[in-house]
Amino acid sequence: MKVVTRQFGELEVSEEQVIHFPKGIIGFEDCRNFIIVNDEDFEPFRWLISLDKKEIGFPVLDPFLVTEKFIKEFPRKVVQELRNERALMDVFCIVTLKGERGSVTMNLKGPILIDYNKREGRQIILTSEDLSVSHPIS
Repeated sequence: MKVVTRQFGELEVSEEQVIHFPKGIIGFEDCRNFIIVNDEDFEPFRWLISLDKKEIGFPVLDPFLVTEKFIKEFPRKVVQELRNERALMDVFCIVTLKGERGSVTMNLKGPILIDYNKREGRQIILTSEDLSVSHPIS
C-alpha cells in the first residue's frame, strides 16, 4: 500500500510493516497504526510514523544507546519479554528538539515497546523518579 507522510513523502508499505498500537500513544490515542522508518541520514534515530494521521511522526531512539541503567526500571514481566530468546522486540523512546539552542532530549518515562512477531506496539509508563521525560542526549 502507498502512504503519504509529512517527513518522507510517499512510501510503499507492506502489511507486515504495520505495527498496531491497541491503546495508541499518550496524547495520540486515536493513532493506532504505525510504521517504523529507517533513514540512513539520521541514524541511529528512526521514525515512528502514524498511518492514521499523516502529519504525526515521532523521532525515536534506542534508549540503551544513551543509558545502561534504564532496564532496571522496567517491570519484571517486561524484562522477561525482552529477554525471551524467541522475542523479536525493540525499545524506543520519543525524542524531542527543544528551544532555540536545539537541545535534544528523550522521554525515558514513557518508552515504546515494539513486538515484531505480533506486529504490536505499546507504550509503558515507568514511575521511577530517576527517569526524566526530558533526558538530555546532546
